[in-house]
Amino acid sequence: MKFARYALLLTLLLTPLVAQADIISFNALDPGANAAARSAWLAAIGIFSPENLVDFESGFVNGQDVDDIGGLFPEGLVIRDNSAANEAVVRSGAGVIAGSNPVGTFAVTHNELAFLILDFTLNPVDYFGFLDIDHTGTTGTVYFTDGGSAAIGFETTGASGNSAEFFGVFRNDRAKILRVELDASGDGRWGVDNIEYGQAEAVPDPSVLILLGVSLTSLPLLRLRRRQ
Repeated sequence: MKFARYALLLTLLLTPLVAQADIISFNALDPGANAAARSAWLAAIGIFSPENLVDFESGFVNGQDVDDIGGLFPEGLVIRDNSAANEAVVRSGAGVIAGSNPVGTFAVTHNELAFLILDFTLNPVDYFGFLDIDHTGTTGTVYFTDGGSAAIGFETTGASGNSAEFFGVFRNDRAKILRVELDASGDGRWGVDNIEYGQAEAVPDPSVLILLGVSLTSLPLLRLRRRQ
């Protein structure tokens, strides 16, 4: 009987479902909600901390243009400005982001024209998150490795001081994330800081385990390992 239960569980885990759940996004409505939104994002992914963090605090200088330069960021991330300016500039200083501050010393800034792109083509990811700074609303599109896409968006931030707000996405059942295009609006300069991204370890759906009367701790050998 126990063997039959585990066999059924393996079948459920390894058989693709017809209906797929869409991406999940997490958006802090003000800076005071950043920690809670980020914690909920991590919990949904099923990780304690992201694989990669780009906070611009080491290896960068004020005024450095990082647009479309390979090899700067972990696992092949490329930050690209798709506007005619071709600039994604690391800046430091109080109020340097149109009145708002970087998180820490440095943040990458952009001109709020279409588009600021986070390109994960070299290593498509399961999740990404960042702190958005000083804009009046941003829309965007997440593109997946299977050719699909999903719209995203987040609301205006404060216009001065420590205005950074957390926004994160988990691909859920969608294909891996290939790139993200962001179209911010505002007074001509906004910022992005603390970019987090990586691969999620696949874990059996808790609802399936509950249905079968099996706990995660009782199935250590069935936990799927992240592809190296």
